[in-house]
Amino acid sequence: MKFSKSKFIKLSQQRKVNKLLQFINEIEINWNNESMRNDLIDEFEKCLKLMDEDFFYQIANNLKRDNLRLFLRSIMPIEQNVNINKRDYDLNIIIKKDGIREASKQPIYLILDELRSAFNIGSIFRSAECFGIKEILLTGYTASPDNAKVEKTSMGTANLVKWQKLETTQKAIDYLRAKKVTIYAMETVAGAKSIESVNLQFPCAFILGNEALGISEQTLALADEILQIPLSGWKNSLNVGVTAAICCYEASKQHKS
Repeated sequence: MKFSKSKFIKLSQQRKVNKLLQFINEIEINWNNESMRNDLIDEFEKCLKLMDEDFFYQIANNLKRDNLRLFLRSIMPIEQNVNINKRDYDLNIIIKKDGIREASKQPIYLILDELRSAFNIGSIFRSAECFGIKEILLTGYTASPDNAKVEKTSMGTANLVKWQKLETTQKAIDYLRAKKVTIYAMETVAGAKSIESVNLQFPCAFILGNEALGISEQTLALADEILQIPLSGWKNSLNVGVTAAICCYEASKQHKS
């Protein structure tokens, strides 16, 4: 993916943005090929600087090349803040039974550890509200309900769930430790216990990791226990929004029993 300066400048603003998103995708796909990765990042950086806006220029000057997590952090403002013609969730669902139950909160927390998709974040807010989750902690570049996409995909629940934004997952864990909350990390690693076989200790919190990268080893080491959802299929992982819903259900079930 290479563009001459004159060719790129002639593109419309939306097409320029689309090209930047294509670069991000290609860089991720080829991350383990160091030579190709660096060539792509070089071209990506050039295109960022050709956008002729401080917003993109600052991102170009802060690109991270040696660590995928850091690279994603450095480019996340593009995905979260530019006008992208991509509908995450465009359904206007009317649910006539909303509000018929008396809402109550349970001693269950969710930590969203640098999630990338506004659709997933909004979906988690929706599940959290349905199950009466006490609070959602958003860490790193995880978008908040202040983001229009999250607000839309949460289907009106974002203002019904307590949440706060924290710089790191470590700070989120420290905040919960002070409340004597048991921390469970949801990850498919060796030694992880099945969530349905563990007697959850309340109050409790579930760490839900990045869609592509999962939870870092450093964060896993901070958890009291590592849990997983037992699966029977060929695929070894679930969408993070689905995982969150299952955690909310299992914790809610155990707390009420």
